[in-house]
Amino acid sequence: MEMLRFGDVVLDVGRGLLRDSKGAEVALRPKSLDLLLELARNPGHILSRDELFDAVWPDVTVTEDSIAQCVREVRRAIGDSEGRILRTIVKRGYCLDIELQSDVPTAASAPESVRSVPAAQSRPSLVVLPFQSIPFDPETEWFADGIVEEITTALSRFRSLFVIARNSAFTFKGQTVDVRDVGQRLGVRYVLEGSVRRALGQLRVTGQLIEAETGNHVWAERYDGVPSDVFELQDRITAAVAGVLEPSIRRAEMNRAVRKPTSDLTAYDLYLRALPGLHAWSEAGYESAKSLMEEAVARDSNFAQARGMLAILWGFGAYFGWELDIQAARERAVELAREALASDSRDPLVMARCGYVLATLGRAHAEGSALLDRAIAANPNCAEAYFRGAWVSVWSGDFATGLSRADINERLDPLSAEANGRTGIRAAARFFLREFDAAIEAAGQAVSRSPNFHAARCVLVASLAHTGREEEARAQAAELLRRNPRYPQLLTLANNPFRHKWMAELFLGGLSRAGFPTG
Repeated sequence: MEMLRFGDVVLDVGRGLLRDSKGAEVALRPKSLDLLLELARNPGHILSRDELFDAVWPDVTVTEDSIAQCVREVRRAIGDSEGRILRTIVKRGYCLDIELQSDVPTAASAPESVRSVPAAQSRPSLVVLPFQSIPFDPETEWFADGIVEEITTALSRFRSLFVIARNSAFTFKGQTVDVRDVGQRLGVRYVLEGSVRRALGQLRVTGQLIEAETGNHVWAERYDGVPSDVFELQDRITAAVAGVLEPSIRRAEMNRAVRKPTSDLTAYDLYLRALPGLHAWSEAGYESAKSLMEEAVARDSNFAQARGMLAILWGFGAYFGWELDIQAARERAVELAREALASDSRDPLVMARCGYVLATLGRAHAEGSALLDRAIAANPNCAEAYFRGAWVSVWSGDFATGLSRADINERLDPLSAEANGRTGIRAAARFFLREFDAAIEAAGQAVSRSPNFHAARCVLVASLAHTGREEEARAQAAELLRRNPRYPQLLTLANNPFRHKWMAELFLGGLSRAGFPTG
């Protein structure tokens, strides 16, 4: 765990929490905490006001008074009334002078210009190196530098990642580097490098993500555009890279966790090991995932992302009938979601997972939808927020938004383990739009890929029934009952994720016409 100590308080950089000597959380406004975290990621280095504006207020124009107010609040919170720790460097910026007070020492072998707090061992870390201009061209170089800065800022919004700040990354500018050396010097697991080429009136940007320790390529892509659209191209590349990198890193981290010996597991490793079971669509996979996630939460009670995912797992237990007491499972899911939000209500992943649970299991559709909106606004590149948000939009009756979010999720994370879930979202949306033929096609695809995807099979049954294809509908209903005899008791007017009564009646009515028993 990455901890930095300031006198009588401790900053947990990985979780974004400031605690006093008794372990109680010290209250700070979100922007004040963001400013403290940005300075903490660059201990001993001076950050200019412009750099702090870009990091803390990336999309908002504010005055220097905003920084001054945050600095005052941080100093008061850490007991630094004289400004000896959070120092003001006249005409240059601010510096968090804590190198000798860090609980985690910096790499002694690293030069001062790149010395930084090592990334938390339980959290994937990366650096975005300056992109090369090939051939060297000053006009292309500023564009390349801009892309790197934008990507760094966008990735910093993922609280599941530790991203080295631009200052340290740009000390490597113009150098031929070995990614293994970069990884050791900056204490990161992954290095993103790339290039910008200008030829024949075209710009081509390439990027590749490399695992620093092994040199293995995790992800690579290229993007083309014309110089006249440089700013639009820059935005498109930033969104695409930031969106796909987090899922790519998570997949690499899952493989890494599986390779670790079972005697050397952290809460984060347990969390990663649980994720494949989440997508197994089987009771055995569910039980394995729930057990691992429960252990992760027990080891780290402040691991809000894991608690939010555990809430989703308990929801699966209720929906699939894998828990004997369905009502108790629903209540446990909602309880876990509330606890996760109480622990960290700013993390987009936490908001997305808990909003999903509260809307679909807690019947708090307005609150859940608002949380999903906040999650997407906080990190417009978070693929999972769009996935969870798509389901919540459909269950809430906003089918156009659900379809749009499914499309964005696919662009951000095309290889997701949830890819078939997107097909299920589209099937459900088309069903409630009464486009039954399109719903049959999508639901049929989902079921053929995942025969235990019961929600999709229900959409298939109801759509077939509403189009008069009752023989096919009955056959699919029988197959569902064969696979999960308990499923009928889960489908009642009182136990469904729909916000509007007409949705439940249309859905359950179709199932009833196919002879499927519903309460």
